[in-house]
Amino acid sequence: MAKKRIPYRIEHTRNKHSRAVLLNDRIIIRLARNLNTAQEREHITYLLRSMQRQLLRRGDWVTIKPFQHVLEGGFSQHVRLATGKTYRIVLVPSNKSGFMQQGNTLHIFVSPRTVQSTLHRTLWKAIAHAEQTRIERLVHAVNEQTLRMRIRSVRLRFTASQWGSCSPRGIIAINAALLFMPQPLLRYIIVHEIAHRKHANHSPAFWRLVESACPQYERLRNELRHFHLPSLS
Repeated sequence: MAKKRIPYRIEHTRNKHSRAVLLNDRIIIRLARNLNTAQEREHITYLLRSMQRQLLRRGDWVTIKPFQHVLEGGFSQHVRLATGKTYRIVLVPSNKSGFMQQGNTLHIFVSPRTVQSTLHRTLWKAIAHAEQTRIERLVHAVNEQTLRMRIRSVRLRFTASQWGSCSPRGIIAINAALLFMPQPLLRYIIVHEIAHRKHANHSPAFWRLVESACPQYERLRNELRHFHLPSLS
């Protein structure tokens, strides 16, 4: 039986490293800057093979879909974070999109023009807003307990492409999807991004630094591969 061909798209970026992500059942190859034609071909081949191996294991993936009930037409639901904390989500008819928090209730304003992707994005923004302070404190606490790097700020937000990031200016971004995942995975991502304050790459020195703060990082990396970020469509 012939293998199913997986569609893919090539994007040229200004990033230092090439990477691949899966969005809406399409592989996106994001090429690093300053590659010649032969290097681009080599990176594309390697990343496609890597992603195809991941897709073969896709049956074992768990997609993070905490808002499925309201996205499928419900007007309210409760969402439970990995910490056990619960938020009530209520959709409110309005002239414009947005959200408002009252205690543990998140009011999501939807207008007749609100499409599902906008609603989905607003839901993630609301839960990230509600948990921003806690995650900010957690990142600083983990940093103080481990690597003690200089951090400029912490941002909690949802993206469909990566679990976290660290900018050259010291801005740590954590994916809000981690709120619904086992806490050791969240802590690993925090350590991973803090380590990028010293090594802006994934060199052996970087992984040694991660291991010094998170000795079980290899097991956690493998666990992380079983989780899949949803698209916003």
